[in-house]
Amino acid sequence: MRRNYWVVVASMVVMTVLTGCSDSVVAPAEMQHAPMSMMQAPAGHPSLSLSEVAAQNTSADFTISPWGGVYRVGRHAVVFPAHSVCDPATSGYGADLWDVSCAPSSRGIAVHAVVRNQGGRTWVDFSPELRFVPSSNPSRWVWLFMNTPQARGARGDLSRFSIVYAESIGGTLVNDAVDDATLRTYVDPFSGTTFRRIKHFSGYTGTSGFTCDEACDSTGTEPPAP
Repeated sequence: MRRNYWVVVASMVVMTVLTGCSDSVVAPAEMQHAPMSMMQAPAGHPSLSLSEVAAQNTSADFTISPWGGVYRVGRHAVVFPAHSVCDPATSGYGADLWDVSCAPSSRGIAVHAVVRNQGGRTWVDFSPELRFVPSSNPSRWVWLFMNTPQARGARGDLSRFSIVYAESIGGTLVNDAVDDATLRTYVDPFSGTTFRRIKHFSGYTGTSGFTCDEACDSTGTEPPAP
């Protein structure tokens, strides 16, 4: 079975109240997938406070409640609204299913996550494979939050802080926001936090220090990390 990876940069998190910033701004077509300031994140996204106490290399086990919650993985966190995880017994899994309706799970789902630093990035490996209930409402989305120290104080071009897709640790990186702007990354340069919507547990990486103009091909794909 394919493993589930997020590659990320840095650290995290206690949930505060859900807050809404301004609605997403429509950008020129060529920039619709690029990271933006958190001030342009859609209303309804959660807001988290940060902590850098946890170890960089660690593991975590948690059970996703049908009622949702915030689950910490080392310095990182995933935020689940209530009834947001598809029932794995009936939902299926794969890229052709991310936006297909599913029955939400009515039971808790145990998840194991491992955090490892490799190739200048932090990889978070989630198992088992899960997909999340599709919705057009951002308050119903599952969100991944990463503390990203390199983003603290950043201005101007934020593209180097994308959280992108990879099927495995060290695998080819693909900016899945190119085909779906709801998956773009938002950056909080005050706290050094990056966050984005995720549709499934499988293959993601938080990047830093390069832009797709420099390192990705025309589809938004970066070569494998060295």
